[in-house]
Amino acid sequence: MIHNIQTVSNYIEEIEKLINNKRHNYYFRGQDDAFSNTLPAIFRSRKLLDNEDNLFNDFLMTDPQLFEKCRTNFERLALMEHYHLPTRLLDVSSNPLIALFFAVKDGQGNGEVYVYKDEPNPDKLAEMLEQRGWQNLIAEYKSKNKLTSHNYFKKNAFSNEMQLESSLARQSLADKAAFFQSIKNFYKLDNDYIGQQHKLWSHSYDSYFDDQDSDYFAEFKRDLQTLPFLRLFEEAKRDIPSFANKLNPLELIVPKIVTIKRMSRRMENQQGLFLFVPFIGEEYDPTINIDYSEVERRAQLAIDILSLYNAENPAEKEKYIIPAKYKRSILDELAKLGIDYSFIYPEDHAKKAEMIKAKYLGL
Repeated sequence: MIHNIQTVSNYIEEIEKLINNKRHNYYFRGQDDAFSNTLPAIFRSRKLLDNEDNLFNDFLMTDPQLFEKCRTNFERLALMEHYHLPTRLLDVSSNPLIALFFAVKDGQGNGEVYVYKDEPNPDKLAEMLEQRGWQNLIAEYKSKNKLTSHNYFKKNAFSNEMQLESSLARQSLADKAAFFQSIKNFYKLDNDYIGQQHKLWSHSYDSYFDDQDSDYFAEFKRDLQTLPFLRLFEEAKRDIPSFANKLNPLELIVPKIVTIKRMSRRMENQQGLFLFVPFIGEEYDPTINIDYSEVERRAQLAIDILSLYNAENPAEKEKYIIPAKYKRSILDELAKLGIDYSFIYPEDHAKKAEMIKAKYLGL
């Protein structure tokens, strides 16, 4: 449903109707213009995506002292996003007023606020899997949500899963290509396994890597011993020495809401988290001629798995639109509530000076 917002109180009233549903945790993202998508910066150019490893490693080598307090590759990635390096992280906040600030702070057009949750939209998840030819895999995610406390869709920055996936961002194009070819083979195997034998790979996940017998997924187990996998595991072990040479491919295909240690006053004030956009995989396969617009479409579909949709119209996202003519007055209202540039960017002393000047100029 599209909500048109004219005042802060109007916005709070609409948000309260939403968050009265205590079954979910909600996260908010403000964009100061009506962009055509909600993709993170790394997807804005094929050149950026192809050089994801170089962006990461160059920034790390250029300013190593900046990352001294980081314990994992995900924390490094989060700090890079914080300083505006293009990454596959999408900034979100647990505070809807922070998202409203970002929706009105700049831009010539209408501002927008989107809502996410850490539980999947089953229709969007099924659509994504079906479009990739893996429609039977939906059973793996339904089973996990129902039978165990495991959550594919919400993680913390210190989890093994996020260490693995953020380490994957540092791997070369060639290693990514070989890695995802093996992962793609696994998805096809599992899809057929579910369809033919009516069993789930995830039910035997804990014992799978210790079982020395050849089985239906023996090829995947052999792939774990190839160089692209071994290099990835070694990267993960630099931060987590106990990291085991294993992974759950079912993790890699879905987006996650990731909580993180607040490493600055800015992160603390913004009550920030991240939506981690998964790797599509086929963008690294030289044997597939995939148009970049298709990569963007698939990445957006992955994000939409965690987007909140209107219960009465499942095809429509919940979205809060702030018409451009109300941006200035809402920004002033937020300032009275203590949410202004000096709160959002506490380390930016130049911005504080600019605010003081504007105050006395009557701007």
